[in-house]
Amino acid sequence: MKSEDNGAKTAMLMSDQNNRTLTLGLALQCGFTIFLFCSCLTGRSQTTNSFYQFIQDQSERHYTKVPREVLAAYYGWYGPGQGGWLKPNTNTHEIGNTARYPAKGPYSSHDTEVIDWQIDQAKAHGITGFIVSWFGVGPEAAWVNQSLALVLQRAEKKNFKVSVYWEQAPGGGQDQLNRAVGELAYLLKNYGTNSAFLKVDGKPVIFVYGRVLAQVPVTFWPEIIRKARGDAGDFVLFADGYLHSWAYLFDGLHTYGSPPVEENKRRETYARLYGEGVAIAQKHGRMSCVAVGAGYDDRKQNKPGWWVDRLDGKSYRVLWEEAIKANPDWVLISTWNEWPEGTEIEPSLEFGDKYLKITSEYATQFLRTPPVIIPAAVAPPRFTPGTTNRVDRLFAGRRIGVLPGSDFEPRFWLAYCGADVRQLTWADVVDPRQFNFPFVLHAGTDHFSSTVKVPDDVTRALIQYHGRGGFLVIIPTFPWPFLYDDSHGGQPRAISDTLATGVTGWVETHPANALTFHAKTNILFGLRATVPFPKTIGDLRFTPATRTRVPTNDAYVPLVQLKDNTGTVQGDAVVYIEHRAQPLSPGKTIYAWMRTPEAFGSQDFLLSLYQFVSTRLKPLQPISKPQGR
Repeated sequence: MKSEDNGAKTAMLMSDQNNRTLTLGLALQCGFTIFLFCSCLTGRSQTTNSFYQFIQDQSERHYTKVPREVLAAYYGWYGPGQGGWLKPNTNTHEIGNTARYPAKGPYSSHDTEVIDWQIDQAKAHGITGFIVSWFGVGPEAAWVNQSLALVLQRAEKKNFKVSVYWEQAPGGGQDQLNRAVGELAYLLKNYGTNSAFLKVDGKPVIFVYGRVLAQVPVTFWPEIIRKARGDAGDFVLFADGYLHSWAYLFDGLHTYGSPPVEENKRRETYARLYGEGVAIAQKHGRMSCVAVGAGYDDRKQNKPGWWVDRLDGKSYRVLWEEAIKANPDWVLISTWNEWPEGTEIEPSLEFGDKYLKITSEYATQFLRTPPVIIPAAVAPPRFTPGTTNRVDRLFAGRRIGVLPGSDFEPRFWLAYCGADVRQLTWADVVDPRQFNFPFVLHAGTDHFSSTVKVPDDVTRALIQYHGRGGFLVIIPTFPWPFLYDDSHGGQPRAISDTLATGVTGWVETHPANALTFHAKTNILFGLRATVPFPKTIGDLRFTPATRTRVPTNDAYVPLVQLKDNTGTVQGDAVVYIEHRAQPLSPGKTIYAWMRTPEAFGSQDFLLSLYQFVSTRLKPLQPISKPQGR
């Protein structure tokens, strides 16, 4: 099912509070967008966007009626000198870094008798396979790599399935990309053909841990996947997390762990998390997997550590019950034997096989349910919401800078829109030769670094960027961007006023007043005119922008406002600012409160916002030369 809105629109931006009128002309000719700004930009490349094309190709991979699996995360790092067991004492049955003592004692992951026993125990209690933690092929990963080979060898004899948890993709640039391709190809060639390796439609399945997704730039994934497929044949990748963008890019969605939740909110929270995650996967024709866990206790390994009470098995039961209700394709148990984090269900002296018996009860029930039938999948968008503008042409041929720590989803849609996305460091920001983009995205937390070499050089660089006509788009993941300065020990040193973002700080909201977002749909095409303020679990601190926080002669245009049930404006959730006052003139800024994308739907919101941004771009002014040169 494809969703393409070809309605042509012409936008006129309303005048601001100072009666400054900003006119946005958008002309459509033969279905192609012609932007009405500096003529020197009209020659930009319209070549095929390989990222966009990869997503189109991926959308043809549709998964339905996938056989049920109950999988458990498995760790093969235990053994002499491997660091898995810290100061084990077989006399006192204590280990220096684990909350409990394994029923088999501090075993070696290369002991085939132990592996056979683990597989037998898992199979007898409804587990169909292990996902073995894997760190690649370097010398430092040799022990774990050998563990994988041994588990596969024993599993093949016992009709048990094995997959891999890809844990790291170190490095940077082309070297990182090449290493990722090489390690995937090695994994598939050496292990993927094993009859025990977990497969879907004949394709080996690999789980990608969140650390890898954080390490690898989003724009690398199409090339990594294409090249690895070319070298070693087709395969399936499960991303760690529930995002629409990951559903477009990967074959399946899962989460590794179970976030800590207060006991009285546990069932409600997991019902929502599992339900939303499975719904996202199924909407895109992807496989879904949810994680259940018995508890957590790493207090002997870390100080002060973290602890989630098992409640004598109640915590585990609640998660299993909600997982089954969500009806995913697979369930992942986190974990079989991560003893230092206290998540294990493997038998211990303290609990015996209590958690295997609970597993058997629910796994048997889950495996008996029929596979999920997904009748259709949503196709990736080809046009921006409410227009006939091809998505992949919005930023075709443009280099767009992304500030450190920026979230995956905004970066994904930049790449999909044709941008050459460049992940920046704070050192890049202070180098005007590097910090030279028509617009820069900040989609990170509330932390930043004001200083690289000399005090406040990052802050000055951001000001100078505006002074050259730069465009800063702020879509943060925390409520107050540029608040905590890591150059000063993470202390609050907000530069929101320095950059004239309009951000005021937190404003008290009262959900009882039926708060509603109101969007200017003649500017942000395709969005719903009104959506309710989020009521889901999460950070609801509203950090609006306001006209009084920017210079009086700046052009300030609210694009989304929050209103109560009397129509009173509670603050501006999204604003567009054209700086007229020095030293920021002639720069531009967009600020969006962190949960606005979620409220409108991140895909529609980001594409609509990027459509608007694309109409306002101008080339940067040259770097000013010092006098006398």
